[in-house]
Amino acid sequence: MLGILGTIFGWIGGGLIKVLGSNVIGPLVQTIQNGQNANRDVAVQTLQAEIAANQARVAIAPAFKGLIYCIGLPAAVHFGAICADSMLWWFPFYGWHLVGSWKVATLPGDYATIEATILTAFFVSSPLTTLARAGAARLLKA
Repeated sequence: MLGILGTIFGWIGGGLIKVLGSNVIGPLVQTIQNGQNANRDVAVQTLQAEIAANQARVAIAPAFKGLIYCIGLPAAVHFGAICADSMLWWFPFYGWHLVGSWKVATLPGDYATIEATILTAFFVSSPLTTLARAGAARLLKA
């Protein structure tokens, strides 16, 4: 069906060029081609800018690894202390730890939400992203 339509439009286009002449149709075709070339050039420049930005991120990422752990470690330790204080434990030479005897308080309001976001980023989002990248790389190799 598309082959037939292409043939029909080819005859129509050829007839228009014969009737109107290349003086009318030629500049119109050239304008359309210039617009397509400009769109292609913009797309190529956009991709080049994204590649440069990703290369810059990769270059500076190792410098911030220690800072990232300094942000996540206190939240993880605090959350771990809350969990440990809410469970019954037996310690050698000490005996049983009573629930709540360490008196580790939870963070108030919005701070608890921020701590939950940090913990989610470290222990849920980051591992899942790593697994997804590894899976995609494996699929691309196959």
